Amino acid sequence: NVSFILQSMLKISTVSVLLLLLRNILAQPIIVLDNEVITYQSAMFYERLVIIVILVLLGGVFAGLTIGLMGLDQTNLHVMVESGSASEKENAKKVLALLERGKHWVLVTLLLSNVIINETLPIILHDVLGGGWQAVVTSTALIVIFGEVIPQSICVRHGLAIGAKTAWMVLVLMYIMYPIAYPTALLLDFFLGESHGTVYKKAGLKSLVSLHQAVHASDVDALTSDEVTIIGAVLDLKSKPVSFIMTPMDDVFTLSTDDIMDEALVDKILTAGYSRIPVHTPEDKNNFIGMLLTKRLITYDPEDALPTKQLPLSALPETGPDTSCLDILNFFQEGKSHMALVSDDPGGESGALGVITLEDVIEELIGEEIIDETDVYVDVRNKIRVVRRQMLSKRNTHLTANKKKEMKQEKLSKSYGAV
Repeated sequence: NVSFILQSMLKISTVSVLLLLLRNILAQPIIVLDNEVITYQSAMFYERLVIIVILVLLGGVFAGLTIGLMGLDQTNLHVMVESGSASEKENAKKVLALLERGKHWVLVTLLLSNVIINETLPIILHDVLGGGWQAVVTSTALIVIFGEVIPQSICVRHGLAIGAKTAWMVLVLMYIMYPIAYPTALLLDFFLGESHGTVYKKAGLKSLVSLHQAVHASDVDALTSDEVTIIGAVLDLKSKPVSFIMTPMDDVFTLSTDDIMDEALVDKILTAGYSRIPVHTPEDKNNFIGMLLTKRLITYDPEDALPTKQLPLSALPETGPDTSCLDILNFFQEGKSHMALVSDDPGGESGALGVITLEDVIEELIGEEIIDETDVYVDVRNKIRVVRRQMLSKRNTHLTANKKKEMKQEKLSKSYGAV
């Protein structure tokens, strides 16, 4: 008990001494300014303290807005205006309206305001602390911590929202500092050029799309691998020549004008499964005069055994090997033809290199081969023969057998019913 009482008395005496020292310190003058003694208890001290707090806050606002507003890309802001949430659209519109007055004008205004604040703060601290190293250390600490680090960290993360809320204040400052800030901004525009946001080239857009898929793979709105493939293929379509995706002539099913369209040839055409067949002269297999649309054989009687040249042939457009896939796609979209001959001498009687179809272009877009129920074709890239007709034929045979069985049972039931 005695030790407890002694420890308590020691603590009380220590606190009393500290309070006495603090009272003496507060009673001491800090500085004599214009024959007026400033102490920690004087009104002038608290007046200066309020000014210091305001200056530090303003300096932090200007430093944060410099990072926050200048870090916003105008292209991304336009995207937000078109496809963002309601709050993002509203904030983006306000910030865009400010930046479109002149991004360099905004920058110079904020920097100039921040410099004025940072230069004024040590002067006020000198009045409070009496100058010396105390004022230097205190002003440096206040500016770095509360005027730079904290506000910039906040504005980097929430620059759009903060910029939208303070856009009116920045606009007022821009016109207040117009005589200095605007001419300086014009000089920056002249030497550095105006900033209109980031504009990506095609390679950059492809990388951006791929990065979006990799980084946001778990998001609900994340791009799938098929979407990334299609977007990349669309961007490459203009620079990719038709010779890259065409089917070489060695792999093209063709007919001669002298070929007799009898039952054997019709069966061969139907088995091949092509909807358009190029037709050449008998003398030169590279001299094509048109193409046969397989659908026209629906009304044709093979017993007529007519030569191919007597059948109605469609025109076969020709193009050069350097024609872009985008140009040939635009041509196909006109509806004149879905097949074109790729030739070294378009319009001439020789030089055929291969054929390209609308299906080839679509396959290039989606990055996969399109296989329908009648396809028997060779993958041009990998030289892999793909045969699905046999499998389908077996399946169709099985279905036909079942159908015949059902019809037979139906006939039997009808006959028994009649009896």
